Amino acid sequence: MTDLHELLTDAVADVEPGYALDDIRARTTPTRRRWPYAAGGAVLAIAASVAAFAVLTPDHAPRATDPGSTTSPSATATATELATDLPQQGVEVYYVGDTPDGPRLFSENRMVQAANPLEAAIAALEQTPLDPDYRTYWPAGAIESIHFDGIGGDGVFGVVLTDTSLHDRPASMDEATAQMAIAQVMYTLQKGANARAAVSFSFDHNPIDQVFGVPTSEPLTTGVVLDTLAHVSITTPSEGMLVDNDEPLVVEGVGNSFEGNIVTRIQRWEGTHVVDQKPAIAGMGEDRLFPFEITFDLTGVPPGDYVVISQSDDPSGQGRFDTDTRRITVVD
Repeated sequence: MTDLHELLTDAVADVEPGYALDDIRARTTPTRRRWPYAAGGAVLAIAASVAAFAVLTPDHAPRATDPGSTTSPSATATATELATDLPQQGVEVYYVGDTPDGPRLFSENRMVQAANPLEAAIAALEQTPLDPDYRTYWPAGAIESIHFDGIGGDGVFGVVLTDTSLHDRPASMDEATAQMAIAQVMYTLQKGANARAAVSFSFDHNPIDQVFGVPTSEPLTTGVVLDTLAHVSITTPSEGMLVDNDEPLVVEGVGNSFEGNIVTRIQRWEGTHVVDQKPAIAGMGEDRLFPFEITFDLTGVPPGDYVVISQSDDPSGQGRFDTDTRRITVVD
């Protein structure tokens, strides 16, 4: 498994649409909670066809295997009910937030007590986001287990649901949000395993035909990145972070904006007073997010609550800015 430090420092741009092998097969071995890994079991061929979606697309296309790659063992990660002596795992988890173009995914780096990265991904998806602007649609206990059958970067994540309570789309959820809820799982697992693999959903050893009303009879792959991920996402600082005004504040994130322009400002939490504002260049013209970084000198900034705001450019003049924020507390 790839080193966790590398996973958390990878740019979001590294997650691109993935393709599995022609014959994608998901293992459906029963697993018990608290067992971090299991192998073997019956194999089901998943062959039902579904309609194409802009964000989530069924996986049909073959992909050449890296000659230097080796077959990875089938790994199974169980959900929640974690023992107190398990190590802390770093995981990049994707949550749903609002943008001018509708719901999109934002990422948060979290530390979760878990036996392995896939188990940590389950636990993080079910946690309340640190940023109150984000939300998750995966309640605690909804996912029973996750297993991964991978060949190099190919393969399939098998997501086993605890029951069928998430089969239908709630009346309060629109179709775009339902697709983002599915994409939450896909992007979080791909990051956690460092694999651009497809994702299948099952219940009681059989594929489930839909989740949140989205067809899932067949494994799904990620679609257009810029139709799924928010165009501005702050990585550092984290929500609620204590910041010493004797030290420079480094703001890091990823974005895609007109001419690459990302403007970041630090503003008082209460009121509109702007402490400082600086531009940075991320990138544009590709279906990916580009890293950006700005350093602020907080010398002389009084202690108190502030908000870091990173914002894309809008050449239309209609105020359609993609924005991400982090609340911080400045201390002496």
